[in-house]
Amino acid sequence: MKKKILVSAVILCAVVVCYLTFGRRITDDTSMPFVNDETVKGKWRSVDFVESPDSFDPAVQSWNHGLFLKGLTFLDNGGMFGSVRTWTKGFVLNKREKTASQYLIKNINGAEYLFFEWKSGDYTIRHMKPKYYALKRGAYPGDGTDIIKDNIDLPFVDDADVLGSWKSVDFVETPEAFNPRKKFVRDELFLKELVFLPNGKTPDGWQTWTKGVVIHRNDKTAGKYIIKDIAGGKYLFFEWKSGDYTIRHRKPWYYVLKKTAEIRRDDINLPFKDDPQVVGSWESVDFVESPEKFDPTAKTWAGDLYLKEMTFRAGGKGGKPWWTWTKGVVMHSGDKTASGYTIKEIQGRKYLFFEWKSGDYVFRGAKPYYYVLKKK
Repeated sequence: MKKKILVSAVILCAVVVCYLTFGRRITDDTSMPFVNDETVKGKWRSVDFVESPDSFDPAVQSWNHGLFLKGLTFLDNGGMFGSVRTWTKGFVLNKREKTASQYLIKNINGAEYLFFEWKSGDYTIRHMKPKYYALKRGAYPGDGTDIIKDNIDLPFVDDADVLGSWKSVDFVETPEAFNPRKKFVRDELFLKELVFLPNGKTPDGWQTWTKGVVIHRNDKTAGKYIIKDIAGGKYLFFEWKSGDYTIRHRKPWYYVLKKTAEIRRDDINLPFKDDPQVVGSWESVDFVESPEKFDPTAKTWAGDLYLKEMTFRAGGKGGKPWWTWTKGVVMHSGDKTASGYTIKEIQGRKYLFFEWKSGDYVFRGAKPYYYVLKKK
């Protein structure tokens, strides 16, 4: 019994020691005001990774592996090219990671070198003494002068399998590294979803697609995608061509997205049936989950109403050229939706309940809410 208690006490002490050693993340003061330093401005190319500035020898390479940091560019007013980092005299600040890394400049054998304190997870989490990148003044791959631009002038080729909504579930180095039972990235994913609409369109104006490729018009990138069936689920692997690819020339990783909904297309080829009571102008007064939830004395929707009004013209014409109507239904020619409407008299006033089939319905599979409108 005493032996068991002793073992438990030893384990408990070990846990406490580990927590005190590694459990508390180091956070530096990153609230320093900007102080100018003309000597640091410009481009610096990484040449080595050393224990300390004093251990650097330009004639002998200390780090024999690939250098993760390719270079640094110090801009005016404390900015840094292609980075979340900022700088002030003597320090490079990373407000996201809460680190303040010292830098110092030395002249060695007639050449200028910058020594940059590398505060990675070894410093913030494991409490290790940071090493230093040694950088020499000059251009480097990814400094902005050689930004990668893909060929985005690709013809449209249809792909019925990709149509629909895809939700991000992981971020991996290669498609082969993905395991649906073990998530690789535990932090929040930057890319939340991708939606593929017919004819190469997406909800985002700057992004289009053709079979096997997502095209970003602004960034001039063509990110490949592949679809795989894994453990009963359909997954899309999307090549993420961020600034790490275009600016820093790194090999892109992949977002893993799981299909969550198909594109909905309603039958909008409906014959016209007249409905004299709907003709006229209606103004929006509320937005509710269902007609039964509407109370004219207590507004449900606290925010601004996106749909301001609707005008039903005689003969099935709508107030906008892209929608028409027949008795009980509004047809949208662009979205290919047929939204039901009903008219109710409540407390002596006529109200129109209009089924709002937005993108949440079309490509996310959500049940539509209702706009409530009263006749002008």
